[in-house]
Amino acid sequence: MTHYYILMEKNMHIERMKNIIGKNNHIVSSHTVVEFKSALENIEDEIVILLGELSTFDVYDVCQEITHLYPSSAVVLLVSEENIDFKKAMYAGAVDVIDIYKDQECIHSIEKAKEIAELKNQRILKEDSPKGKVVTVCSTKGGVGKTTISVNLAVASIKKNLKVAVIDLDLQFGDVSLLFDQKPKKTIYEWIKEAYEENSTLLDGYLTKDKTGIEILASPHLPEYAELVTGEHIYTLIQEMKKNFDVIIIDTPPAFVETSLVALENSDEILLITSLDLPSLKNGKLALDTLSILGLKDRIKVILNRDTVSGDLTTEMIEDVLGMPIKHRIPSDYKLVISSINKGEPFVSMSYRAPVSKSLLTLADDLLEKPTHKLKNQKKKQPFWKRKM
Repeated sequence: MTHYYILMEKNMHIERMKNIIGKNNHIVSSHTVVEFKSALENIEDEIVILLGELSTFDVYDVCQEITHLYPSSAVVLLVSEENIDFKKAMYAGAVDVIDIYKDQECIHSIEKAKEIAELKNQRILKEDSPKGKVVTVCSTKGGVGKTTISVNLAVASIKKNLKVAVIDLDLQFGDVSLLFDQKPKKTIYEWIKEAYEENSTLLDGYLTKDKTGIEILASPHLPEYAELVTGEHIYTLIQEMKKNFDVIIIDTPPAFVETSLVALENSDEILLITSLDLPSLKNGKLALDTLSILGLKDRIKVILNRDTVSGDLTTEMIEDVLGMPIKHRIPSDYKLVISSINKGEPFVSMSYRAPVSKSLLTLADDLLEKPTHKLKNQKKKQPFWKRKM
């Protein structure tokens, strides 16, 4: 059963929402943050939260705190039309942000939030069940070697006798299959159309197995199919894969879109790839700032790719620009990497003794020998209602 929690200062708005939801449902309403805090102390797993504008707090900040503290919730923001900000709502983790005075839009969004809350509740795994580790590789600049690192990290991981999958979330122009020299018959698009939309999350028949044993969920064959893949699809996909694989490596596009943000929020480790040039560092800094806003900074590892002797940029300069230490350095080996790409054989397999291969094997050791980060048990930030104004 879905439980509804409402935080709105105006009683007339609360009553309207109660009428829309239906008074036979379990509804807890609060006029103040103090009342809301008390209600959340006995929060249920399957919940929809409706947030209105507040005189003391920014509703987008409140939403971000709630989605961080209660990841199983589905939050709808109901504000006046002039205060709607879709970008801030997306960063805050809201299901939707709508004009509170438009009843039909409210009805539709609350129904959608109920479906998402139910889906999240169904997909939450028991604490004692095995969970695969999710590693997402990201960058906000193309051409830094993100896909090459994803593919070779997968090979380095399978050498540890683990069951490994790679998801290609560069949904328009993904090259994961190409780097494995695979031509998948089915992709994430077929999984959505043939399985997900028929109320099945099973992945049998939609993964392509490489000769190493790595299983690949490829990006769509046509770029226009990318817009049909939503964050809800990616959330479901990750939860399903965690049941069946020890390690799930996700390659993302050089941009923060809905699908990649969902992957990042559901990751145990985030590898932010940068290189020895100012555009990469500038974009890396912007990516770090965005991920920090989302509360994901503690999961980030900065990876310096194509590391070489440079008189222009030093390690200290790079770390000073990014405001974070470099966790791993991957040496430059243009000849081996290009040969690997052209042959469709990861360089960790081709030449495992090469310095660039050893660096990926070391990275895999560092990522996979540590306990899996559990979203439910992570250290919570101070709730918004306890912060000083």
